[in-house]
Amino acid sequence: MVFVKKIILFLYPDKFTLFEYYKFELMQLEKKYNFKIVINDLSNLLYNEKFNLVWKSKRYGKAIIFSSIREWIHFFNKIKKKNIIIFNFASQSCDLNSFIIKIFLKLSKKPVFVDQQSNHEIPSKKNISWFLSKLYEHNFNYKFYYFYLRHYFFQFLMNFVRYEKSFTLLSDYTIDAKKNSTININQTDYSNSLLTTNSKKKKKKKYIIYLDNGGPYFTGDAELAGHKIVSFGWTQNDMDSWYKNLMFFFNKLENHFNAKIIIIPHPKYKSSNKKVKSFNPYFNNNIVNNENDALSKLSKDALFFITRFSTAVAFAVAHYKPVICITSSKHIFTEGDKKAVIDQKKNLGIEPLDIIDFNIKKINKFLKISKSKYNNYKYKHLTTKRRKIESIPNYKIIGDFIRENI
Repeated sequence: MVFVKKIILFLYPDKFTLFEYYKFELMQLEKKYNFKIVINDLSNLLYNEKFNLVWKSKRYGKAIIFSSIREWIHFFNKIKKKNIIIFNFASQSCDLNSFIIKIFLKLSKKPVFVDQQSNHEIPSKKNISWFLSKLYEHNFNYKFYYFYLRHYFFQFLMNFVRYEKSFTLLSDYTIDAKKNSTININQTDYSNSLLTTNSKKKKKKKYIIYLDNGGPYFTGDAELAGHKIVSFGWTQNDMDSWYKNLMFFFNKLENHFNAKIIIIPHPKYKSSNKKVKSFNPYFNNNIVNNENDALSKLSKDALFFITRFSTAVAFAVAHYKPVICITSSKHIFTEGDKKAVIDQKKNLGIEPLDIIDFNIKKINKFLKISKSKYNNYKYKHLTTKRRKIESIPNYKIIGDFIRENI
């Protein structure tokens, strides 16, 4: 009997960097399950050039990029003849090209895995008041309205295109998953936290982790939906003032706790160039860790975390570490920023801390976690109480499933 090596065709909507290769545990799937991973970076097909330029991190060297949908179709028609399993992690994108891609995946009759991550934001009440506020916020910015009209139109069409054989990788535990085609996995950050928990080597020096979400220096996803950057950005004086106050706050914390603050850049802004410490020049005098597995390795022994808002607080929750959520009374934040802070407060029970008013008694109070809140967040958004999932990283759950069922 001739053994045919399984190929996983991994479709990804954004610029595929080395961080994504680590995040989705593809190295483990390759080495421990002997799968061949073929990565399709579809960012040129699904998003505009300005949005793609947001990524400062270097693209993963083995990722295949395409200049046109015709080029991708030609590639797919060749590879579909092989023993492939498709991981369509670009399924959330809804436009003409993503619609065409889904049709070709369906016609191939190959098994398709789709990803359904947990969404733990506070849902907006879409009433008249919400609608009017959006009109006021975006005014006559036709690009914004066109983006969402197109998105919902193709989302409607794509609902009618169903794969011959599909599996859902589900990490949203608010959904009752009873179908045989649903595979419960962990939220990716939580799964990554399991990759190094067996390490017994304790860090000698004390440190605090700052989860940088890129803003306000970087504008993030503003270009995706055609937002006007002026509504997201600050003046140069505002920016100088924010980072000056942030550095002052950091220095006070470091002196009080006798611990260094390690800045973990957002995945879009990780530097792989040793000559570039940080793509954000305001951090050039700080410790910046650009390693893709930095949070997996450092979270367990950190004193606590600092963030404005970040989904990477999953690492803090996984290790029951306190989180200080910072804000500033001297700066004006967008409604999206305010909403994200409220989201963290509701989910984790952490009050926002004003960096302008450095009060060590208040800080010490914030370093006491609510274990019940953490557990509620953990088992609602990160993992399940079933030990076969909670203590096992995703690559093993997925790899075992493929080996036993496909």
